[in-house]
Amino acid sequence: MADDHPSPAGEAARVVDAVAAQATDPSARPGAPPAPARSPEQSRAELAHARQRLETAWHTSDSGTEIPEEARLRPVKRAMMASLRPVTSHQVPFNRELVAAIDRLANVVEDVQARVDGGDSRVDDALKRVQAGIATVDVAGADVELEVAALRERVDEVAARLEAAETDLASQTRALTAARAREDLVLRTAREAVGGAPLVPLAQDVAVADAALVRRLAAVGRPPADVLRAQARGVADVVTDAAAAPVLDLASDAGEWLDVWTERGLSATGVDDQSELVDHLRARGHTVEEADPVTHLADRPAGSLGAVTAAVLADVVPLATLVDLVDAAREALRPGGVLVLAAADPAGQSTGDPQWADPRRRPLHAATLTLLALERGWAEADLVGLDPAAGASYVVVARTAGGPPLS
Repeated sequence: MADDHPSPAGEAARVVDAVAAQATDPSARPGAPPAPARSPEQSRAELAHARQRLETAWHTSDSGTEIPEEARLRPVKRAMMASLRPVTSHQVPFNRELVAAIDRLANVVEDVQARVDGGDSRVDDALKRVQAGIATVDVAGADVELEVAALRERVDEVAARLEAAETDLASQTRALTAARAREDLVLRTAREAVGGAPLVPLAQDVAVADAALVRRLAAVGRPPADVLRAQARGVADVVTDAAAAPVLDLASDAGEWLDVWTERGLSATGVDDQSELVDHLRARGHTVEEADPVTHLADRPAGSLGAVTAAVLADVVPLATLVDLVDAAREALRPGGVLVLAAADPAGQSTGDPQWADPRRRPLHAATLTLLALERGWAEADLVGLDPAAGASYVVVARTAGGPPLS
């Protein structure tokens, strides 16, 4: 006989199935086919449907305990109901407890669903941030790739240039080696041709020839012997007063000043770098060293000289050499010793003084030479007046400290 009301047990079973479908994954059961993926909206709709079924189950939890008035065979059913009362008396509480338990289970499922939805949201946010970071890295990586490509091009260019330079250097080295080999061959051949005599390099030959030429031209500009002797006599008293120690005459040349010092009975020696002039002076009885005048003076012991003289030197050497001369003389002289330097008067250039035919000569004003001596530590420096017979020249005398003042 058909019943117009659904069975409480059947209704509860259906509710349990609906809630279980939300709380469990059917695909996790052994042998169950994989369940199709549900969207969050579908899951929420199914939970709402399960809630409606729970409401229905609650209101029908007492089904079967009452017999409607219009039911057929109502007396028979009431008799049967009375006989089953001991069995069904606990059915309603059981049904309601079952619905309440399922309701709590649905609450748990809804909470899980909410948390899953929130987790999905956080995952989406994290995924977006990761995607943004990847995009940024992609852009930066592209920039780095461009820079690396540009750097690689520069390195390749430098490598190519270096290779070309190495090739060029190797070629030049080979050419230089070949040239040196040819030069050696020529020198050996020439040496054999002249009987093994040593060969002087061409550049050295030119330098020697030029030096000889300069000496010949300089000789034209040297004052006559009588003029030079007149200059020496004009300062002979000063030199004699200081000459308790030997006198050193620099660039003695023909020996005009040496002649005057010897006439005065002074112990005088000369120095010159031209061997033929040294030989000539020695033949005349003078003591003369062959050396560079300034270098020889610098090698003399400190305080070993009474006077240093030079007739033609101050205005034919570079300024640096002149400074070295002034410093070396100050060290080599004893206290009160004198330095006597003659030079062509620059005013003689306008009058055509023959001294300016010397290509080495440069204008050196007397005031410049005097100031130079004072600047380099000499106690006194003064211009000495000369007789007109001494020509268009001047003489500066400088004295170290410790002697009588210059008159």
